[in-house]
Amino acid sequence: PQILYRHEVDSSHDQPGKTLSECAAFFQKHKPPEGYSALGIATFGPVGLDPSRKETYGRILSTSPKQSWRDVDFLTPLSEACRGTSSLPLPVKIETDVNAPAFAEYLLDKDNLSSVAYITVGTGIGVGLVIHGKPVHGRMHPEGGHVPVQPLEGDKFEGYSWGGKSPFRGRRTVEGITSSVALTERLEQMTGEKNLPRSRLVELDDDHEVWDHSANALANLCATLLLTTSVEKIVLGGGIMNRRGLIEKIQKQTVILLNGYLELPKDISGLICMSSYGNDVGLTGSLVLAQSAYEEGQKKTNTPKSSDDSLAFTVGFIHGVIA
Repeated sequence: PQILYRHEVDSSHDQPGKTLSECAAFFQKHKPPEGYSALGIATFGPVGLDPSRKETYGRILSTSPKQSWRDVDFLTPLSEACRGTSSLPLPVKIETDVNAPAFAEYLLDKDNLSSVAYITVGTGIGVGLVIHGKPVHGRMHPEGGHVPVQPLEGDKFEGYSWGGKSPFRGRRTVEGITSSVALTERLEQMTGEKNLPRSRLVELDDDHEVWDHSANALANLCATLLLTTSVEKIVLGGGIMNRRGLIEKIQKQTVILLNGYLELPKDISGLICMSSYGNDVGLTGSLVLAQSAYEEGQKKTNTPKSSDDSLAFTVGFIHGVIA
């Protein structure tokens, strides 16, 4: 899918109503008279994804670490902004902002594989999973960023300060070691400096020790995914992954951790790799959700696809909300 219009909304003020109003205004600005054909939303979690659970569907769950977003209904204002004159219900698909990119990556190569994992590495660590062509939900949705890590020998950093309400209290977990928050706090520990901005990470050399710990934590996650889900492809994205040479460190360390237990290709750059969509993987994920919702709606109503509907996807009217 092609993205024609885009707009970045600042959500750092922590006012959900303001953020959603700006998102709705963007949709309305570009909306055709008859409204959009479908809506795809990729959002941070934990989020209600089960349409049968009316009390939580389309809402950020009450367990969210983002206090101001707890129990916020994002679906209603966004779907209302996208409706037009048609009396037909608006097809909607909601996913996490990691399951949606995983789905986009799967569709790109679905003739050759049935499973993909997507890992985003930034302020937090998110994991999306598509198994047998479908995003994994189950009890909720994957939260693989909180799995434990075998640290590098002699590592005295035990985890980030944000772990109070996280699994394992954030001690030696993937997110507790390689989120931008954790990496900055490790740097503070190493240098003795206090209150460093996370932007300081950009100034570090590619061979700085911090990146070895980052690569090890992410390699632990890759090994865990390969061993538990037998996933056929692992795609990484997010701000931290812009670090030159980090993906190669992760690939190498994953092979070391697996210790020959799994049969791997000699060149694993196709197994563990960066996103084909670059920084647009989140928006692309939202677009393919919208397209999927539309196609499912057509099957239910037995309505043939019109050229106008097809064009709506091609020009990329539908975008995701990643707050």
